[in-house]
Amino acid sequence: MSLNLAQKNAIEFTNGPCLILAGAGSGKTKVIINKIIYLINKCEYEPDNIAAVTFTNKAAYEMRMRLSQCLNISKIKKITISTFHSLGLDIIKREIDELGFNYNFTLLDEKDQVSLLKKICKKEIYNNIQSLKKLNFMISYWKNKFLTPLQVQLLAKSSEEKDFAYIYEQYNSYLYRANILDFDDLICIPTLLLKNNKKIKVRWQKKISYLLVDEYQDTNNSQYEFIKMLTNTNSSFTLVGDDDQSIYSWRGANPQNIFLLKKDFPSLKVITMEHNYRSSGRILKAANILIANNMHFLEKKLFSKLKYGKIIKVLIGKNEENEAEKIVKKIISQHSKKKIKYQDYAILYRGNYQSRILEKALIKENIPYNISEKSSFFSHPEIKDLLSYLRIVINPDDNHAFLRIINIPSRQIGKITLKKLEEWAKKTNKSLFQASNDILIKNFLKEKTVNRIKKFIFKIEEFSKLSYSQPHNILDYIIDDIKYEIWLSKILKESNKIKNSINNIYTLSKWFKNMLKGDNFEQPMTLSQIVTRMTIRDIPEKNIREEQQDRVQLMTLHASKGLEFSSVFIIGMCEGILPTQKSIDNNNIEEERRLTYVGITRAKKQLFFTYCGKRNQYGQILDMLPSRFLFELPQEDLQWDKNIFSNQSIKKIEQIKLKISNLKKILKKK
Repeated sequence: MSLNLAQKNAIEFTNGPCLILAGAGSGKTKVIINKIIYLINKCEYEPDNIAAVTFTNKAAYEMRMRLSQCLNISKIKKITISTFHSLGLDIIKREIDELGFNYNFTLLDEKDQVSLLKKICKKEIYNNIQSLKKLNFMISYWKNKFLTPLQVQLLAKSSEEKDFAYIYEQYNSYLYRANILDFDDLICIPTLLLKNNKKIKVRWQKKISYLLVDEYQDTNNSQYEFIKMLTNTNSSFTLVGDDDQSIYSWRGANPQNIFLLKKDFPSLKVITMEHNYRSSGRILKAANILIANNMHFLEKKLFSKLKYGKIIKVLIGKNEENEAEKIVKKIISQHSKKKIKYQDYAILYRGNYQSRILEKALIKENIPYNISEKSSFFSHPEIKDLLSYLRIVINPDDNHAFLRIINIPSRQIGKITLKKLEEWAKKTNKSLFQASNDILIKNFLKEKTVNRIKKFIFKIEEFSKLSYSQPHNILDYIIDDIKYEIWLSKILKESNKIKNSINNIYTLSKWFKNMLKGDNFEQPMTLSQIVTRMTIRDIPEKNIREEQQDRVQLMTLHASKGLEFSSVFIIGMCEGILPTQKSIDNNNIEEERRLTYVGITRAKKQLFFTYCGKRNQYGQILDMLPSRFLFELPQEDLQWDKNIFSNQSIKKIEQIKLKISNLKKILKKK
C-alpha cells in the first residue's frame, strides 16, 4: 500500500475531529477505505460501530467493493456504508415506536412531491411553473431549517409567503394522514429526534463510535446538524471534502459548513491533500489559477508529478452547429491517427439542452456515444406504476399511490367519482382506501361505481395477503393478475417503446428478487425495505452499472463530478451560458467557477474549451462573448483558434479582460 505523507497522516489521525481537504484526484476514496481498515485492524474498533456516509449509491458500492479486497465479507456487512438518506431511514425504522409513526409508512419521491403540491395549491400557483418550483424549494428549505408550518406562518409577511405557509401546513397534514414521508423528512426527523431525546442520542452515538463522511462540502443545514448529533459526545469523526468542488447550492448544499466546523469543534484537525494523481501539470496549473479567483478560508494548491502535458486548446465555432462540427472533427482525427478510443473522450456542458446539436453531429459521422440519462430509471411510468402497487400493498393509506393506480389498467372510475371520494375521505378523516371501504359511500355514488371501487379494494387486499406468504412472487403476480403488459402494449402502441418498457419491467423484477435474497454485500431485505430503498434510489450499484462500451461520453458538468477521462471538451464557454445569465444577474459567479474547475480537473491528458460567435436563442441570432473564465486561465498555456469576432465584440472582450485584471489586483491587496 503506497501512501504519501498527507494520506498517511489523514489515515492515522483518529483521536478527535478531523477534516480532510481533499483536492480533485488526490485519492480521497483510497484514504477513506484505508482509514476504515486502520480503525478495525489497528485501533480495534468493531466493524458494526463504524459508519461511512456518502451522497451516492455509486460511491457506497465502490467502498464495499474496495474494502472486500482487504477485509472479509462478514466484517464488511457489519459496517454501515450508506447515503445520508438511507442512514436517516434506518434510524426512523429502528425508533419507530418513539416517533409514533405507523411502521408501514411509504416514501414520496421528488416528482410525486411536485404532483402532490399541484393538487393542494391554488390555481394561480398551479399554473405558474416558477411559483410551483419556488414553493417546492421553500418547503424543502423550511424542513431543512427545522421550521414547523406554525413557525413559518408567524414569520410570513407578504401574501405569497402566507399562501406558501398555508400550503406547507396542508402538505404536512396530507403526508401525516397518508402515513407518508418525503426525502427531507429522512434527515430532519431523525435529527430532531436525536436533538430532543438524550437517551436515544447517546444510544446512537455509542452505536456509531466512529463516523466518516465523504463529499462533506455538499452537506446542507440539516445534514450538518445530523452529523453533529451523531458525533457530539466523542467527536470521533473524519469528514472528507473540497470547498472548490461545492456545486450544489441549488439543492441546499452549503460550503460554509466546512468553516463552521472550526467554530463547533475547536480541536478540529485539518489535513490538506494536494497531490493530484490524475491530471497533467498544465491542466492543474489552469485549474489552480482559475479557482484562485474565488474567496478561500482554507488554502490548498494542487500539484502533479506527471508530465507538464499538452497545450490547452480553445476551439471557436461560427455558430452552434460549427462548434459541434469542430469537436467531432477533432475526435475523428485523433481516433483515426492516434487510435484513441471513443470512451476516452467526455464532452461536458452546463445544461442538458446543449446536447441536442452535439448528438446530431455525432450521429451524422456515425460516432457511438452515450448520454447520461436525463431521467432516472425510477421515473419511467411503468416503474412508477408497479412501485405504486407495491406501496399500497405495504401502506393502504398511501393516497398518492391509490390515485395513481386505481385506473391502471382502466377500471372506469372517473374524475368526478374520485373527487367525491376524496371529499368524503377528508370529511371523515380517513384515507382513500379506508373511505372506499366505508359502507356509507353508497349514499353518494352509484351502485355500479361502488362495485368497481370494491373490486379494486378486494384486489389490493388479495395482493397484501400474498405479499406475506409469497413475497418473492408478489411483483410478478401483480403484473400477471392485472394483465399489465397487455394494457401497456395497447397504451404505448409503438413497438420500440413497448420493448423498452417490458425490458424495464423485467429489470425491476430481477432487482426485486435479488434484493429479497441478498448476497455477499447486502443482507436480505423485506418487501417494505425494498420499496423504500427503491423510492430513494438506494439500489446496490452492481445492479445499475452499464456495461463499459467504446462510446464518447456526453454529460453535464454536474454529472461529471467524481469521474475522469483522458480527453475532455468543455463546451459553450460563453457569457450567459458558463457562467449562466442567472448567476451573472445574481452575482453568484463563484459557484459557476467551481463548476468549471470540476470540469477541468476531470481531464487527465487533453483539455479543450469551445464556444461560438453566434447562437440561436428562441428564434433570435445572438452575438456571444467568450466566458470570462477563459481570460482567467494562464494565457501562455492556451492555444486559441483564429479570431472570428467583430470589432465591437473585440472591444467587449477587452472590457471583460480589464475587469478581470482589476478584480485580481483587488484580491491580491486583500
